[in-house]
Amino acid sequence: MKKFLVAAAALSCVPGVAFAQDEDQGANLFDGVRIEARLGYETPTVSGDGDVYKIGSAVSYGAELGYDLAVSNKVTVGPFVNYEFSGVELCEAGDCLNVQGNLAAGARVGVALSPTAAIYGKLGYASLTIEASSGAASASDNKGGVYGALGVELSVSKNAYVNLEAAYADFGDFYGTGFNLQRRQASVGFGFRF
Repeated sequence: MKKFLVAAAALSCVPGVAFAQDEDQGANLFDGVRIEARLGYETPTVSGDGDVYKIGSAVSYGAELGYDLAVSNKVTVGPFVNYEFSGVELCEAGDCLNVQGNLAAGARVGVALSPTAAIYGKLGYASLTIEASSGAASASDNKGGVYGALGVELSVSKNAYVNLEAAYADFGDFYGTGFNLQRRQASVGFGFRF
């Protein structure tokens, strides 16, 4: 009977040890240099006086480069930079406004929920490239602002991952109109860590 109790007690410790090992392995899955392909759907808007006006909505695509440093078993921090091309266009009577691209850079903080799943947040700087054209004449400009994002990441292998992310950027006053320029985006990503 004593041998049975000792064996049962020993076996009851095995899941705890296995889970602790999984946690250690999971922390490593979210650590390191990463490169990511991104595909999203974006909506730049201008808003003011309680009204919101869409410039347009379109698919965006691009890439992100980042480095996540494990500062504890579950937490990572590090820099990121991404660039995405845009297809947003608004035309009326031969005059067009195009969003050509979006740049974002800043810091990312991640928290592991399990060995293969994590949530993360981003905060940083964003730059939106806008081109205005009328007939043969055109001009482009960059608007800078504040960028934030929230996402969920899932590891699909030791080095590969997928994510789902919602992002928002505010670029301030839209060329003296008294309206604020913003960008909202939902995206998916597929990346590798090294």
